[in-house]
Amino acid sequence: MKNIKAKFKINTFTYLLILSALWTGLIKNISLILFIVIIHELGHAFFLHRYEYEIIQIEIFPFGGITKVNKPINTPLKKEIMIAIGGVLAQLLLGICFYIFNQHGKIMQTTYDLFSFYNKTLIIFNLLPIIPLDGSIIMQSIWEYFFSYKKATNIYFVCSMISFLAFATFHTLKSLNNYMILTFLFFKIYETFQKRKYLINRFYLERYLYEFPYERIESHNYPDLSKLKKDTLHFFWQKDRYLHEKEFLKNYYLKKQNKVIE
Repeated sequence: MKNIKAKFKINTFTYLLILSALWTGLIKNISLILFIVIIHELGHAFFLHRYEYEIIQIEIFPFGGITKVNKPINTPLKKEIMIAIGGVLAQLLLGICFYIFNQHGKIMQTTYDLFSFYNKTLIIFNLLPIIPLDGSIIMQSIWEYFFSYKKATNIYFVCSMISFLAFATFHTLKSLNNYMILTFLFFKIYETFQKRKYLINRFYLERYLYEFPYERIESHNYPDLSKLKKDTLHFFWQKDRYLHEKEFLKNYYLKKQNKVIE
């Protein structure tokens, strides 16, 4: 966490928003929002550091932040959820601090009311099950507990798209910032959808190359790669014995290699 400051990047649109705030006299509003966003991202950074995952960059946008991280797709579900809710937990802690300051007269009531409104709004917004918001990661982790990674990924995209359409339909578009948010969310959903095959293949490859902790064991009566599930060790019946998933994946990649050579 010592070098976390070097990881931060301010998006160009954020600079434009700050300039417009100076021009229109809304600097307190923008300052509070950006302060909350930074604390939120530090909440994610805390858990990423605790679980020893590399933080690549934390980019601050006018309406939120994106933390880019180097971690495996097979990250245990408990860790995935804790990282996802880390930002909200940091905001809740920040809310308690502001409440105490307000009660002791350290900040004005108008400032506290403004902070409280923005803090609650950002918490609710981040918990929406829309890619790439924290709520979508929590939703995906829940699906991944019950279903295979491939099936959970498909459900995740469908639920995210439905949630986005509902949000876009019922959310009143009264400002340019709202259009920016919806555009950003749409392109993030589209970008992730385009990468879905890559993500699934990477999920399989990680299972073959690395060791991960497992909480459950499942056996299957026939070999089917799409059955692989997070936090679960799989065995597949083939011919006259059960194959460990690594052995099954080894045979799978050998067959692919032989097809390429042919």
